[in-house]
Amino acid sequence: MYLTPVFLGSVSFVFLNFLLPIYTRQLGADAVAIGGMYTAFIVSMLLFRPVVGWALDRFGRRWFFTGSFLFYALAMVVFSGAETLADFFVARALQGIGASLMWVSARTIVVDLTAEGDRGRQMGRLTSRSVQGSMLGAVYGFTLLGMFPLPRAWQMAFAGYALAALVGLLVSLLRVRETAVKVAAPSVNEPLPLDRGLLRLFAIVALSGFATTLIEPIYLIYLQDSFDLSVQGLAFAFFPAGIVFAVLPNYTGRLVDRFGRPRLMVLGFVSAAVVSISLPWLPGILWVALMYTLSAAGRSMSLPAEDAMVGDLAPESHRGRIMGYKEAAVALGSALGPPAGGWVYEYVAPELAFVMNGLLLLVAAVLVWIWFMRR
Repeated sequence: MYLTPVFLGSVSFVFLNFLLPIYTRQLGADAVAIGGMYTAFIVSMLLFRPVVGWALDRFGRRWFFTGSFLFYALAMVVFSGAETLADFFVARALQGIGASLMWVSARTIVVDLTAEGDRGRQMGRLTSRSVQGSMLGAVYGFTLLGMFPLPRAWQMAFAGYALAALVGLLVSLLRVRETAVKVAAPSVNEPLPLDRGLLRLFAIVALSGFATTLIEPIYLIYLQDSFDLSVQGLAFAFFPAGIVFAVLPNYTGRLVDRFGRPRLMVLGFVSAAVVSISLPWLPGILWVALMYTLSAAGRSMSLPAEDAMVGDLAPESHRGRIMGYKEAAVALGSALGPPAGGWVYEYVAPELAFVMNGLLLLVAAVLVWIWFMRR
């Protein structure tokens, strides 16, 4: 009941992440300004996700999930008509509010509806469904890009994404039902039970979020600068990873349930780290595309494991708040990554950002092993 709206709400993700650095760079933005746009998105999530989590436990999941698609539609409308860098910052902030509402509520709904032994698989399905929507949306956007100049294609693509978000709003109104467990008011308002395991997990997801977003805004800029690629060539290097990410979490989520959350987190972090460190020294675009696809496979293992572990550790009456704080921890790390990566890329050395990403992911893997696998 929640997967179709998530699919529709996600259609802009790949096209936006792919073209935002390229399009805004043509408008005069440097790597630091581009990183700031990512930070605007993440800071709005950092501010709203804990509030959303509290509201989910107090008032239920359904209406917050449904409301996310209204904010997504507003963000897409602003993107469609954006003419200045300030417009992009406003759109990113609105998108961050929508993301806060959708992801905290969707992941809480998954925990509500699934038993512990099936959460990895269901979290993987949620991730896959979102990426499938974003890949379909990318096909739509890039088709327009092949037919029209970039400014016109951008405008038309985001008008279509706004329409998709409104359809997601309608579908969620008709199909999504409340899943919150009814608890007494004192239970809802009692202090949040954050034990050592949860705090350690939040630290790990914040670190991995920082590492991932350190290179997220600059990856495509790096490819364009290093290989002098057209937009179509960049798409070739990016799309295989997107396809893997759209399919693989369905299967890695099952491995999370079978072999345990910590093992898959370690494996995912280590594989993504090795790939990131090697990227700047690969001899050609084919090697880059292959290795970046392997990196996506690594994240396909670690993400369902993180979400399932949070669901396992969250008390029933505090699921929304625990999930909200986990998402806020990711946002905290992710807010620092883009400006740091942009600064390193622009003023130190492009290769260093990729090495830093890999080393930080290795640190995250070591922390998982020490804190969760040596028990």
